[in-house]
Amino acid sequence: METVHRVLKGHPGFMHVAIGQAGSFAIGAVFWFLMARILDPGAYGQVNWFVSIAMFASACCVLGWGTTITTYYPKERNDGLLCGATTLVLIASLLVGIAIGALIGPLVGLLIFGLSLFSITLSTELGKRSYRRYKWIQICAKLMVLPLTVWMYFWIGLLGVLIGYAVPFMIFGLSSLRYVRRTNPGMIEAREKFGFAVKAFGANIASSSTSWLDKILIGSFFGMAALGVYQLAYQIFMLLSMLPTILFSYLLPEKSAGTKTREVETLGVIAAVALSLSAAAVSPIIIPKVFPNFSGSVELIQVMSFGVVPFSIAAMKMSGLYAHEMPGAVLISYLIALAVGIAGIIVLGNYFGALGLAMSVVLLQTTLAASLIIFGRLR
Repeated sequence: METVHRVLKGHPGFMHVAIGQAGSFAIGAVFWFLMARILDPGAYGQVNWFVSIAMFASACCVLGWGTTITTYYPKERNDGLLCGATTLVLIASLLVGIAIGALIGPLVGLLIFGLSLFSITLSTELGKRSYRRYKWIQICAKLMVLPLTVWMYFWIGLLGVLIGYAVPFMIFGLSSLRYVRRTNPGMIEAREKFGFAVKAFGANIASSSTSWLDKILIGSFFGMAALGVYQLAYQIFMLLSMLPTILFSYLLPEKSAGTKTREVETLGVIAAVALSLSAAAVSPIIIPKVFPNFSGSVELIQVMSFGVVPFSIAAMKMSGLYAHEMPGAVLISYLIALAVGIAGIIVLGNYFGALGLAMSVVLLQTTLAASLIIFGRLR
């Protein structure tokens, strides 16, 4: 315990990032668990399908500028980069939101716009190393989502869930527009980082594909009921994955600033192993009682939970590669992992059913970690 206290005392910003991420993940998990209690597996899968499309599209709209800000702003403190990046994200989110809104539904387009601005807002706070503000933005946005979605659902049904999900991100994301300027919009500064941003964009798209494309594929080819069972298990995995997300969010700006982080990384691996074992042991006891309609998710949870360890290792290695301005290595690693993951969904899903879909998650994360480790040694 003394070691843990000493490490945390030496990295005060880590606690703010950890609390913000943990709070966000916990509240988000409560939201999805509550939806699982209210909705049948088919409707639950449909809501997740819409949200997955919006999440993936918003990652495309950010165009790699979030990672670019988090990597370069701690080194250069260049406000012009913030202006240029935010302006480009605003334009992209408007265009993509309108296009997808016309094809699927206007509420999905609204959600894309809000999520894109929210994402660049969080990246800006991390780049500034404003960890306390980052924490409160994360938590407050999710706190608004929970009651608003439930209230809107009982008022107008499934469409209300999308409205309640979109509005809080829109409110907090709009704060990023203060960096949009008519004079000196920051395009020169953005152009200087364009090469890095393009590679980061590719890596971010591949990363988002590993998180959201699986739901789009499963819902389209295996049905919404299968997606509902898979999604509950994946939501548990995402709750556990707050650890690697915390590690990456904190380690990237710290490594970019030249801070030593070895002790934090060691504790991260230990915590990941403990979380995996705990989830595998507890899920058969809790899930059938709390979610009787989703008892088929238990084995999936047990399998997926072991993906947290390679995911945590991947987050640490990725932060180091980005800090050394090697987004290309991250991109290639994600592309390899994505190819393996998609193949896993198709092959393992057909042979082993839902359990095979869970195996594909662990296979993807293990492949990602292995690829990043190899590139890290070649640095």
